[in-house]
Amino acid sequence: MADQQPELDGVEEAPRRSWAGAFRSLVLPLGLLAVILGGLWYWDTRDDGPGIDDGGYGTVELPESRNVTGRSPAVETGRAAPDFLLQTPDGGELRLSDLQGQPVLVNFWASWCSPCRAEMPELVAAYERHRDNGLVIVGVNLQETDGQVTSFAEDFGVDFPLVIDRDGELSDVWRLGGPIEGIPTSYFIDASGVIRALFYGPMQDQDIEERLAEIMPGSSA
Repeated sequence: MADQQPELDGVEEAPRRSWAGAFRSLVLPLGLLAVILGGLWYWDTRDDGPGIDDGGYGTVELPESRNVTGRSPAVETGRAAPDFLLQTPDGGELRLSDLQGQPVLVNFWASWCSPCRAEMPELVAAYERHRDNGLVIVGVNLQETDGQVTSFAEDFGVDFPLVIDRDGELSDVWRLGGPIEGIPTSYFIDASGVIRALFYGPMQDQDIEERLAEIMPGSSA
């Protein structure tokens, strides 16, 4: 039996080496595949920068050619308005800087906000008065569904563009409500994309007209 042991060891060692070789040939390609897939996952899910979600919506960088101030955009009078790209309830898109060349009133609202509901008829009336002179009102809804926004628009006869800030990111960027931190909040932007006035809280007709005078054609502001 002692003379036969080396032969048995050799018989056992051969399949062991064969198994180890097969293991290496399998594991190495799988490891390489895992590395490749991990890299693709990282590339697909990496953060593309502050303020931009996976769909590319939210705050976006204002093109330098559209910033007439020479200073970084900020929510202050005399500064270029921060740019954004948001979806409409019907799946379309609206980018704020694409509206340059026209006076723009950006109004942040939500259907659950009682002051917003009280203010909306005033905005609808102002739009009807000034739309032929180029005024664009953009209603930015905060984190509600397409159906809720569409239903609200139908109830109030809203005919100006509505977009949805689905993750609420613009609330911080645009400093909604200032010291009171609430909505509605409105920004009056001239044709060059510069903020000329803002208003915290619900506006009456006179509040709207006084500030529109600063951005509408023929204004001396």
